Amino acid sequence: MNRSFRKRIAGLLLISALALPAYAQVQDPATTYNNGKVLLQQQKYDQAMAELQPLTSGSTAYAPEASYFYALAALKGYKLDQAYQMLLQLQNNHPKWESMNDADYLLANILFEQNDYERALSKLQELQGTPLAAEAEGLKRYYLSKLNDRTTFEALLQRNQNDKALAQAFADKLIGGWYRPQDRRTLENIVARHNLDRKRYLSKEALSNQGFNVALLLPFQLNQDLQQTARKNQFITDLYAGIKLAQDSLQKQGITVNLYNYDTSADTMSVKRVLDLPELKQMDLLIGPVYRSTAKMAARFAAQNSINVVNPLSQDLEMVRGNTNAFLFESSVATQAKQAATYAYQTFTPKTAAIVFENAKEDTTFAYYYRQQFIKLGGKVRTYRKVNSSQATATSTLFKSINLDELGHLAVFSDKMTAAVNATSVVQSKASTLPIVTYEKWLDIGQLTLRQLDNLEVYFISPKFINKQSSTNNWFRRKYVSKYNMAPSAYAYAGFEMMYYFGRMLQEYGPQFNQQMQATGVRPGVFYSGLGYTDTNSRNEIRQDNQFVPITKLDNLQLTVVNPVF
Repeated sequence: MNRSFRKRIAGLLLISALALPAYAQVQDPATTYNNGKVLLQQQKYDQAMAELQPLTSGSTAYAPEASYFYALAALKGYKLDQAYQMLLQLQNNHPKWESMNDADYLLANILFEQNDYERALSKLQELQGTPLAAEAEGLKRYYLSKLNDRTTFEALLQRNQNDKALAQAFADKLIGGWYRPQDRRTLENIVARHNLDRKRYLSKEALSNQGFNVALLLPFQLNQDLQQTARKNQFITDLYAGIKLAQDSLQKQGITVNLYNYDTSADTMSVKRVLDLPELKQMDLLIGPVYRSTAKMAARFAAQNSINVVNPLSQDLEMVRGNTNAFLFESSVATQAKQAATYAYQTFTPKTAAIVFENAKEDTTFAYYYRQQFIKLGGKVRTYRKVNSSQATATSTLFKSINLDELGHLAVFSDKMTAAVNATSVVQSKASTLPIVTYEKWLDIGQLTLRQLDNLEVYFISPKFINKQSSTNNWFRRKYVSKYNMAPSAYAYAGFEMMYYFGRMLQEYGPQFNQQMQATGVRPGVFYSGLGYTDTNSRNEIRQDNQFVPITKLDNLQLTVVNPVF
């Protein structure tokens, strides 16, 4: 895909979501094309396909791109045959299209989904030497890691002996749980042919250690009263339950994760005793502790012993800053603010903003990073005001004083009812189409109805958004209720997503996966809309917190991610 075309897809489409609906009676090709892309962005895949379909067989300049986006919508809607047929039509009708490499990449993706691994690998081979070569390798690794049929894997390897990514994926499967004594010669041949790390694949530890050892340094509080612990510590119980279910799911994929539990509180001396245990230095990954003082101790331990550590709950980037072995599973406050500002700058016109924030440390910090990023990108901040929502009259006066004329959007960083009600009231009366960027917590404010927020252009920063309508969520919920007799909380989802993501990273890259994170980029999670530690806004540099922050908007009273990962 050429650079300009890729930017058009990545932005999907910085066109207003107020484009004409699909049922409009008379539309020129440009409007139809733009509507189709907006519907795709809104994850209305069937409607996007219906909108784009008339353009795909025509002779307009939009035909190639419309065909591509139609196939992408079909893939996202899991209509694989329709996606496949459209790409064949695109290749036949427009063989010289300048972005045909992207069509080949998408076709490979579809073939993988159809379990046609042989043809998918062949199609990706055609992308060698193109700007998409690195992404093609990433796609290959992703689907090969999901392939759990050993017979199929061995047949692929036999027919593609020079494919290093394929050979390494098979070697990872072997040391991850498939290894048998008779596999020794095969593994040695793979390591020699592709110059793989002999220590990782052929050492005694690699061949005797069936799986990866992960230490959980969490405040289980096993030495305290059970009822009291259950009330205070439910979030840890839920987190651990999610981790255990992820362990089961990984095992079914041939990825063995051995969990070792260590009860760690906020007491630094008790954590020091745990970190001094000789076995901790043999771990492949540490998760926790969760408290600030003890988390910093674990981060130092990780750096000294080259063991990666993940803090499962914190959003404080200072806990891991400058330590290439330490990561936050969540997005930091700074990242949430910067990614929201980037979306606003790319999406709203004109490039001007009014920013109002609560007189509290987290809100002040959020507003600071948001303003800094918006200005860095070229935007102008016309109003930057602090509010104390406990003073109702002053809050009302402040919002009424904001000049909304020729303003691109209003950003409000306060979860207080007074600020939210005044912001929506002013916008509703003076500029009902003005976008508002704010916290997802506004959805829990009883004085604001979902219909009211739906009618306005309110965009929510939703770092932990989970699509509760998805089939994957339904599967997880059934499994969780069956095992624990209660519905999963946000912490249970986080535990599963974290263990599954880092379990896959261990399988794909080994314990030193932090050195390979640039290659992984940002990818959809199991429940989360996106996960990754690559900052696409800064030359794909590696960061230490999750770089994808979902921005959501109500559409017919249902939250929809407006910046999905493709």
